[in-house]
Amino acid sequence: LGMCCQTGIKVWWTWEIEDVFRRVSKGDKGAMKSYGGKLKNEVNDLVREVRKDLGKLMRKKVNTQIIVDVHARDVVDKFIRDSIMDIREFAWESQLRYYWDKTIDDCVIRQCTGKIMYGYEYMGLNGRLVITPLTDRCYMTITTALSFRLGAAPAGPAGTGKTETTKDLAKALGTSCIVMNCGEGLDYQAMGTFFSGLCQCGAWGCFDEFNRITLEVLSVVSAQLKTIFNALTALLKRFQFEGREIGLIETCGFFITMNPGYAGRVELPDNLKAMFRPVTMIVPNLQQICEIMLYSEGFESARVLALKMVVLYKLAREQCSKQPHYDFALRALKSVLVMAGGLKRDPANEKLAENMVL
Repeated sequence: LGMCCQTGIKVWWTWEIEDVFRRVSKGDKGAMKSYGGKLKNEVNDLVREVRKDLGKLMRKKVNTQIIVDVHARDVVDKFIRDSIMDIREFAWESQLRYYWDKTIDDCVIRQCTGKIMYGYEYMGLNGRLVITPLTDRCYMTITTALSFRLGAAPAGPAGTGKTETTKDLAKALGTSCIVMNCGEGLDYQAMGTFFSGLCQCGAWGCFDEFNRITLEVLSVVSAQLKTIFNALTALLKRFQFEGREIGLIETCGFFITMNPGYAGRVELPDNLKAMFRPVTMIVPNLQQICEIMLYSEGFESARVLALKMVVLYKLAREQCSKQPHYDFALRALKSVLVMAGGLKRDPANEKLAENMVL
């Protein structure tokens, strides 16, 4: 039920925004501002809801909905700030837009020129990533690559969310995503078996640390992938792969993540590079992540508190010595915020101000 609600709410949000654009084109200039106010109230209602004594599953539903709703609110705030008044503006075209297409009676997701059918893969409510502008940019690269029948290659240092962003987009599109850690021990036969499995079940494959595979294997892998991408471009249902005929479901996708500059990594061959759209991932925006996590834990003044927490952790990281027991990274910050949420929901702290709880 959680996944159905999520998708239904996104379809409704897309329709509402496009309706606001229609009202603006008819002369109602304040339509976007009033809709922005409505979204803020909805987020605050959910924040108040999460403070109640909810069951574990219900809390997960509300938490996930807050993450999605805060992003929706931020998008509308950006439209108001930048005076986005037309449905054809890139700021709207570049968002993941969900539609229920009545002619085919199915859910369609559009982003820029890309059009992807919803996958209906059951995953339950296993949490969503906080959606930042960096995440949006990565989504855009991946969906555009899929529409051109190519792969995508997020690259960047460890801990920037390359694999997680790919998995999160798969969740948003209702598609299964299988992650595989690559190493020197992989040969072309193992890779071929993996590729043929992905083609036949229409799932996404995310190959972590792809540039750890040896150069000899990579040259064969590029030929295997070229065969698959050619079959996808030709819209074939069956094709010859590694000496046998296999089925091909067009929803399959191939993604590689790379950590540049580490020892033992190889440079990808040019013919393999050409098949993957590159996207550079950088260190995520801690303040935005912190703010949305505080919202989902039931704090209403999350924006001010997030700034305080991020500055505190930044100062602690700079001032404290570099001993291993000091950890001021995102993981440590998250555990503090979850604990603060538990304190906030405790009836004994009902009278305490939010900044005192944190």
